Amino acid sequence: MRRFLTSLLLNIFLCLSISSAVSAQTTVETLEHDGITRSYRIHLPPNFDPQESLPLVFNLHGFTSNAFQQEIYSGMNTVADSARFIVCYPDGVGAAWNVGWSFGSTADDIGFISAMIDRFVENYNINSSRVYSCGMSNGGFMSYHLACNLPERIAAVASVTGSMVPGSLANCIADPARPIMEIHGTADATVPYEGSANVALPIETVVSHWLTANDCLLVSDTTDYPDINTDDDCTASRIDYRSCEGDKMVSFIKVFNGGHTWPGSSVTFIGTTNQDFNASSTIWNFFNRFSIDQTTSVDPFLDNMAITLYPNPARDLIKLKITNNEDTTRFPLDYKIIGIDGRNMKGSLATANADIAIHELPLGVYWLEIANQKPLKFIKL
Repeated sequence: MRRFLTSLLLNIFLCLSISSAVSAQTTVETLEHDGITRSYRIHLPPNFDPQESLPLVFNLHGFTSNAFQQEIYSGMNTVADSARFIVCYPDGVGAAWNVGWSFGSTADDIGFISAMIDRFVENYNINSSRVYSCGMSNGGFMSYHLACNLPERIAAVASVTGSMVPGSLANCIADPARPIMEIHGTADATVPYEGSANVALPIETVVSHWLTANDCLLVSDTTDYPDINTDDDCTASRIDYRSCEGDKMVSFIKVFNGGHTWPGSSVTFIGTTNQDFNASSTIWNFFNRFSIDQTTSVDPFLDNMAITLYPNPARDLIKLKITNNEDTTRFPLDYKIIGIDGRNMKGSLATANADIAIHELPLGVYWLEIANQKPLKFIKL
């Protein structure tokens, strides 16, 4: 009954909130696979041109949900429009994904996702080295399932409120292992943080598995998200393991008192939803570091570049210092400031020592990205 009421409320919300802007770039297609006609939603960024060869992100819905609900709930289209990537929201058979549970779907979802990648390469000229998967709950389980069973086609995965099925670790021989991000609430009652017999492994066990698979050193950077929304009843902390084989990475965002929800979502009546960061933009910024054929830049200049941003927090001005063995022949470099919702707030060119005015930005958390390198977080007071 609880699941039915939640689904009913979500559908009412969606019907009331849909605008032409939501569906303007979104179409529905079908694909016959394994004797079943499967459907999926595609969101293309504005002025899409197949000559761009854009990245592709699969965004998978939760158990009993569907592609349409996940599209609205995650709000990833806004990020895709700004960062220019394609989002695909597939529908699972029976509103579920086959991840090894004794219930739910028994469909060939691995084969279905692989067939969709072929379709996107043919029809949309996607960059096949930059295909990613994320998902909510059962969709997060499925993203891990893809990392285990389709690593040659998936560059990185992210799970929001998802886990892995007990017993699956022994069968997960990903070669190569993939970078992963896990976002999970400690008060998740549906996929408990401490795990659930026959359904979900403890979250820290899942993270530990991927640390081992990616040959990561147990050295991490921990960042507490500023509690910019004191009314959401939860806080969040991010742990990044960067010392991994092949410059891969494992990231874990722990939402203290967070529920079975998608952080940053505007649909907040489902449960305790963290509003101190946006899961969709955070996931994309993580994905944007990796590809199947390389995990670091092929440009030695960018690989050796060191960036310092100060003061942080800042009120009216941030100072940017970029060093690269005193090589200034490549300056100025493009920069952009990204909001917590994934939107580009401003951008221009930066010299080796630059002052960037931020007085016009609203209070909040932002990321500054230089030449497509890992964004630097700062707080505007």
